[in-house]
Amino acid sequence: MPQDTISVSLLDSRIQTSRPNYYNPLLVYKTAKIKINKDAANFITLNLTVNNYEKQIETLEKDNGSAEDQFGKEKTLLKTAMSNFFNSSEESLKSTDLFIYKDKPEELKNYLKIHRHTFVVLINTEGDASDDGLKIYKDDYAKFKMPSTFFVFSTKEQEIKELFKDKGNTVKERNIAVYSNNKDNLHLKFISQYLHQASIFHAVNPYGMPLAATPLVDDTVIGKLRTAKINFYSLLNETGLDGMPAFKEGVDLAGNSIDELFTYHYIKNEAIIELIRIWNKNNRQNSKLSALQLSGARDNAYTSAIECLLKRFIDRGL
Repeated sequence: MPQDTISVSLLDSRIQTSRPNYYNPLLVYKTAKIKINKDAANFITLNLTVNNYEKQIETLEKDNGSAEDQFGKEKTLLKTAMSNFFNSSEESLKSTDLFIYKDKPEELKNYLKIHRHTFVVLINTEGDASDDGLKIYKDDYAKFKMPSTFFVFSTKEQEIKELFKDKGNTVKERNIAVYSNNKDNLHLKFISQYLHQASIFHAVNPYGMPLAATPLVDDTVIGKLRTAKINFYSLLNETGLDGMPAFKEGVDLAGNSIDELFTYHYIKNEAIIELIRIWNKNNRQNSKLSALQLSGARDNAYTSAIECLLKRFIDRGL
């Protein structure tokens, strides 16, 4: 039987603190009514699966003085969001981690330094701005942003009005905005299916991905979203109306291809891990990793290790 007949996802649902969590996104929710223990961690984390998420969300407690109806709405919102995440298609992730905070966004940054999630997906909240994540998290973003992390926002706007308005591409890079069509949680559906496919075969192009959502057919709206670099869901052939829905455009707010950025991020991290492994094997003979001879002028243990690593990537189709 050919070796590559079946592709199997070896995704581990446990948090891995020693390596980057490439395919385990961290879902983040800013609460108003859920009880957060301020004497302890100042945040709550839940490990959710497709089978336990409703029970886990039911274990959340109401904050002192909070109205019962508002607390109930938040739990319902979270259950809906997780249902969209887990059931976007047959090819979606079946486990993830949920991070809940209230007024200490810097705790998210500290958490990411330890747990190293590559993708952070921000869930919209209950309230007036419930379908515009760029507005909800605009004041907190500066306190939790990380240079090597992809942040995924949902927005109801057809242009950038909050947070990244009039910012340069350096600031916009790795920040992904997805258009929300009637609070459909398209950003959750997208990231769940994309990272599931990437966990099997890393080089996955999100453009054209079919999702459980209603496609846009308004040319004016689509034109504005494309100009603003906001991802959306429409028909694959917009002019021919071929009836094939597809995720578009697969880019960050700077216009960079998501899969290309993610692949470079993956290769860079794995190369650094490999270099450190060889460095330790050689009794750390160089005082700094930056002093390693990687120019290729002459072969050594480090250049050979990188060559072998890249060959493995090429053999896997990366």
